[in-house]
Amino acid sequence: MSRSSLLGKISPVLHATVALAQRVERMEIDFCSVLARAGEPGGGAVIDVGGGRAVWSSPGAPMNKVLGLGVGCVVSDADLDAIEDFYDEHQTPIQIELCPLAAPDLPSRLSERGYVLKGFENELACALPASIPVDSDVRVEIASSDADTETWLRVTTEGFASPDGSGVATAPMPETMKTISGIMRSFVHPEIVRYLAFVDGTPAAAASSTITERVLGIFGTATVPAYRRRGAQAAVVARALRGAIGRADLAIATTEPGSVSQRTFERFGFQVLYTRAILVRT
Repeated sequence: MSRSSLLGKISPVLHATVALAQRVERMEIDFCSVLARAGEPGGGAVIDVGGGRAVWSSPGAPMNKVLGLGVGCVVSDADLDAIEDFYDEHQTPIQIELCPLAAPDLPSRLSERGYVLKGFENELACALPASIPVDSDVRVEIASSDADTETWLRVTTEGFASPDGSGVATAPMPETMKTISGIMRSFVHPEIVRYLAFVDGTPAAAASSTITERVLGIFGTATVPAYRRRGAQAAVVARALRGAIGRADLAIATTEPGSVSQRTFERFGFQVLYTRAILVRT
């Protein structure tokens, strides 16, 4: 039986309730807080406001965002003022990733405040199964040593620097590579597990995961262009899922709508739980 048909029968259908959305949003924003090293000396900052959390890490960091805003609660003007003051203090543009289960008046109120729609992202989830079949020849290891970490950084940087699904090795600008490598270095944290997949003995794909309150988050999946369509990304996703059995009951991932990564997760029984609107104000 193929991977798609076997794993597609493992996970029951999930329904996007407010309670489930709160678990998902909290898990992901907690992950951003860890990446930002909030509360650590020299680290970032967070504020809990309006049912969600705003995170600031460093100028231009992808962790600078608000998640969970208005999910299951009313958001006041004072809450929005607090978010704007927080990011103004750090001289950082505001990015609110708005769950569709948030308070229904939020989109119009944010529009009135000057926020504009930047794009969308899909939040995928699945109930963690009791077992994950092993049907891949791709070897996956946990990157724990310093040498493994440097290899993991190289693989993720190369993967994210090339368009998803291109299948063609490209030569991104050195400044782009440096920026991505700096971002991915924040994933080197004791609370985050990092995986490396090897195809024919060569590092080909990478991912990371963490568990918060029995929710497994799989993030940073990337494949070197020359090794795409070889099952490497599926192998690291499977390894992350197997590692969470008995420790989590829900797994989540965030993907670009319609991407190759989304299709990979869907083969493991993940479904699109909802689509967030990404709203920004400079």
